[in-house]
Amino acid sequence: MYRIEDYDRPSVAADAVVFGFDTADAASRGGLKQRKLKLLLVKRGEEPFRGAWSLPGGFLQRGETVEQAALRELSEETGVSSPKIMHLRVFSAPDRDPRGWVISCAFLALTKTVALSTVSGSDAAAACWADFVAEESNGCLNIRLTAPDGTPLLDRYGDAEISNLLAFDHAAIIAEGFRRLRDEVIHHDMIFDLMPELFAISDLQQPYEAITGMHTSSQNFRKKMAPKLQETEFFNEAAAHRTARLYRRKDGLS
Repeated sequence: MYRIEDYDRPSVAADAVVFGFDTADAASRGGLKQRKLKLLLVKRGEEPFRGAWSLPGGFLQRGETVEQAALRELSEETGVSSPKIMHLRVFSAPDRDPRGWVISCAFLALTKTVALSTVSGSDAAAACWADFVAEESNGCLNIRLTAPDGTPLLDRYGDAEISNLLAFDHAAIIAEGFRRLRDEVIHHDMIFDLMPELFAISDLQQPYEAITGMHTSSQNFRKKMAPKLQETEFFNEAAAHRTARLYRRKDGLS
């Protein structure tokens, strides 16, 4: 009979692929607010890859689940507290970490952008929301990731990396995370993780289109989302051009 002592023991880490949206003035749209897709990154404060940007994450501590480890690291390294996370995938290539055999359990989240902070003494030196752009071309997913100071961090065409300044195998994890995010938004209800209790159709349509790359008229989008929406008697009187009716997510959606 084999004993547990007879097997090698890898270290286990938890990493979080957290997408978010902020608002920015879009001159091309007459001054309307246009929501932009972002990705949460941390600057590593320790070796390996000291000074490089990476996904927030760290090693599993005794007594923790991997979900608890992911949430703890997010809070310590970025100040993002208790987002709704879902399991993405396990990344277990033997050479993915120069320190040794490290398995990463990756998680996915979609949230609003919030002010960031980094706890003193954590592995991270800083945190940021980086600009994230993804486009489909000839069946390939093209990803561009840019730091707030304009530094290009990742230019990826399909599985080929034109340039990559990220730590570890995080470019591949990010690509996998975005594919899953797009699938969850198209086929499920993850887009509602961005919404307050009451929202206008345009509040929902802008991030939906940015993530999926699927553009349509407001009327067609309203028809598409109608089974998931409940109309309310409230209106957004601060809308740019006209009063907009507010909706809420129908009960029972997951």
